[in-house]
Order: sequence, then C-alpha cells, then structure tokens
Amino acid sequence: MRNRSGHSKPKNKGRAVIGIHAVKEAIRVSDVATVWLRQGWKDSHELKQLEQLAHSKKLKIEERALGELNKIADSHQGIVAFVTSEPEFDWNSLKKEECERLIFLDGVEDPHNLGAVMRTAWLLGAKGVFVPEVRAAGLSPSASKVAQGAIEHVPLVEGSLADALDEAKQRGFWTFGLSHRASKSIYELQLPEKVVWVLGSEGSGIRKPIERACDELVAIPQLQSDASFNVSVAAAIALAESFRQHQIAENPGK
Repeated sequence: MRNRSGHSKPKNKGRAVIGIHAVKEAIRVSDVATVWLRQGWKDSHELKQLEQLAHSKKLKIEERALGELNKIADSHQGIVAFVTSEPEFDWNSLKKEECERLIFLDGVEDPHNLGAVMRTAWLLGAKGVFVPEVRAAGLSPSASKVAQGAIEHVPLVEGSLADALDEAKQRGFWTFGLSHRASKSIYELQLPEKVVWVLGSEGSGIRKPIERACDELVAIPQLQSDASFNVSVAAAIALAESFRQHQIAENPGK
C-alpha cells in the first residue's frame, strides 16, 4: 500500500504522523494506536520526553530500526505515531451568529504547501480546509510534519469543490477567489462574517469552473505582476486579514 507521499504505509496501523511537534500534539489530543521510536532514542532529550508522554497515556511503544522509520517518510526525527482518529467537519456545527473562515485549495499537490496551510488555518481559526478528491495533496506524513499538530485540529475535507462552494453559499458564506489577475485588493474589502478563501495551484491557479463559482475575485498586492506568492503564503495573508477584521467585529471598541 502506498500513501500520497510515495512512501510505504504499514497496513492497519492508522494515519502515520511524523516529527517531534506533530507527534506530541497527536499524542495529546488524538487516538494513537502505536508509537515507533528509532533505536537509540534515549540519546535524544526530545524523544525521551515524548516516550514519557506516550507512556503516561498508556500507549503502545515500539523501538524500531531506523530503516523501518525511513520507509514511512523522510525527516521523521526518530518518531512515528499511528493515529486512528482525525477531526471531522460538520456544516451544522458552524454557528450562524459567529464569524467563520474556510479555506478551499484547488489543485495544490505539494504536501509541504498543504501542511503549511493547515498550520496557518489552525492558528488563525479556520474551521476546515477543502480539497478535491484527485490532483490534491492529502494527509501524508510529510504534510503532518509541516503542519506541526494542526492536522489533529483542522478537518481536511475531500470531495467536490463545486458542491462544497454551493453548500457554503447556502449557509451564508461569501466566497473570494485569490487571483493575481483581479483588480480589487483584499485590503479594499469589508469582509462579511462568513468567508471562504479559494486558492489554486501556483502553476495554473484556480480552475475556471471553480473561479466562476466564486462570488468575487481579489488580489494580494505585489510589486511584480508576473510573479505569484507561494500558495501557503497567500493563504496566510488572506486568513490573517479576515482574522483581523473578524476580531474587530467581535470585539468593537478594543
């Protein structure tokens, strides 16, 4: 069995999470079946701390050869956790009276970009990240490491982006597609309480059908018209602006 990062995945062990920070958060908040530690882990202060945390949670801990961890993913930092739960998205859990932010990624295939977007989404309060079922990065070990725990908090929703956009609009969201071709800046917007940011791949941008489904196209100001921001950077800028405006709306006078 192969996962989207191209590394092998042990059968029936759950979702592989790698890296010190990502595994720590998974142990803290998610259901973990097994934790693998590299041989010689006692020479690492960070790995000893994680072993103690896993032990306190009564998790199954196995010492494995470095080569076995390398088969899961690169740059694992000596630890892999196999997680059997993940956050689920529920439209009905979104509260009508509160400000909400969602991210839609159209054609983002780099797991590092997905992980970076997930991390920003977690820190800036986005309730979910939506991706298409094909030609899109998924919850690979590499994405989990870059996300540094965000994957345990922010649901990644796979499916039809067009259908999800329709659902979002029916629930009062305004959908903004980020495009360097747009003439209106995100800083000219007075954002509504319910915001969807739609971002495409760096190579081809948002697909035309998804672009047409957006309520409005907006741009992030930049000096070089023939260049573009990395998708994770663009997502961070857009989420930060909506977070800023929503904080003001929720806390007037502060």
